[in-house]
Amino acid sequence: MAAPIIELLFFITAAAGVFAATFDPYLPRDLTTVAERDLEGHFSVTGGDIVFIIRSQQASTHLQWAQETKVDIEQQFRILNLGIPRVILLHEKYEFSGVWTILPVFPKLREDLGKAKWIFFCEEQTRVSVHGLVEVLKKYNSEKEWFLGRALADRSATIIHHYRFHNNPSEFLYPDLEAGWLISSSLLHSLADRWESEQQKMDFAIDIKHELAVYIWNEGNGTKLTNLPSLCAGNVETNMKIRTDEAIRKTLMNTIRSGKHVDNECVTAHPKELPVCGDAVPKEDILFMVKTCEQFHKERVPVVQQTLGRHTKDIVYVSDVEDESIPTIASGVPNTERGHCGKLFAIFNMFNSKPEYLKYPWLVVIDDDTIISVARLRGVLSCYDAKEAVFLGERYGYGHLRMGWGYDYLTGGGGMVFSRRGIEDLLATGCKCNKNEDPDDMILGMCAKRHDLQISHSPLFHQARPVDYAIDFLAHQLPISFHKHINSDPLAVYKDWFKEADELDSKTHGLQADHEEL
Repeated sequence: MAAPIIELLFFITAAAGVFAATFDPYLPRDLTTVAERDLEGHFSVTGGDIVFIIRSQQASTHLQWAQETKVDIEQQFRILNLGIPRVILLHEKYEFSGVWTILPVFPKLREDLGKAKWIFFCEEQTRVSVHGLVEVLKKYNSEKEWFLGRALADRSATIIHHYRFHNNPSEFLYPDLEAGWLISSSLLHSLADRWESEQQKMDFAIDIKHELAVYIWNEGNGTKLTNLPSLCAGNVETNMKIRTDEAIRKTLMNTIRSGKHVDNECVTAHPKELPVCGDAVPKEDILFMVKTCEQFHKERVPVVQQTLGRHTKDIVYVSDVEDESIPTIASGVPNTERGHCGKLFAIFNMFNSKPEYLKYPWLVVIDDDTIISVARLRGVLSCYDAKEAVFLGERYGYGHLRMGWGYDYLTGGGGMVFSRRGIEDLLATGCKCNKNEDPDDMILGMCAKRHDLQISHSPLFHQARPVDYAIDFLAHQLPISFHKHINSDPLAVYKDWFKEADELDSKTHGLQADHEEL
């Protein structure tokens, strides 16, 4: 028995890759990429030199995904006889708000990680080949300050990145978090020292992958991202299910004996398909409430009617005035130029009290310039339980300058999703606006933190336009929403990103859409 195991381990030492449409971290392959061949040096690295940190969340579905990633890493260590890996679920290890922004936790990581040479960060559904990653890291000296990741670059100056590098946005590289990214122990110590000694200026956490890179770059005095093509995302449709150790050993031995070899650069993977956990939530279970005002009844509302409105009948337009031509209902709150807190809480109270709305398990609140896919939303909601308190959307943060400071909030433009239980729990706290023009999403975030209501983040909701995101970032996901009509054709955005999915869904599940061209 010893000989086959030795043979197995010999071939596994270069394991990683993509086999057909499935990432299998055990399949033997060539780990040398063009970029890596240009590097000199060979440094000692083992699996035990790497700490794996999963940017996890507390909500049950997200926790399950993170635990599956942890189990996958542990299984690789066990099969390869590498001992017990250090795998950290970030929200469990450091139970304070803003931990997802990474920066405030650098000092604690320095204290807790001891003699680790490398820190590998990944998302809940990222998969990594442990031995593939080890082989890649042997080309880098952990005693130097390394920041490694799959590089993204902006195509134009964008509001979500504070218009940084507006003269040449594509020159600045930042990591694709879903592909995984790394810092060396040397860089970790430098970052922890800086964070503790400097007065922080970053009030808002909007796109943390860009903000991390800007902080680490330190106005040209720090470390730039080194592009690592071996880190990949969107290279599989879905993640493999957890297999038994024996099934993996059998697959490996068959692969080795057949002489098959997978020649692919990827040592990480992240699925492109929607995270669907069962049957899509029925359309009639979701109530869409659109925040609008008289000023935009003729300009924006028709766009909503031609997109979202073609694929659901369960939609209510909430305005400052009644308009039978749409129709709208009046919120009872005067329109404000910004903030709209009064209007949002009026919507919550309607949803929780009006008899005609009590049948809906789900509430989706969008702006009148939000562009959203009903079909994709229905699929993603299969992973959540309306009987639990669910607050879902794109998460932003404010004031995360020290551990425990600040709060998270769902940015409203990309759409905010609430379970009925979530609305009930929120209103039971007595939270309310101080003024109608208070920022609705931020007031909601403050209430959520004060009363320990958990906000769940999905990268598929987007506060901005498609052009505001890196091409390679959008290429490996199926977005649920975008936001804003400024310098953009919203009907073209819908046609390019959502129309096909929504029309197929409507054909399959009823509510046949009008097939006139948008």
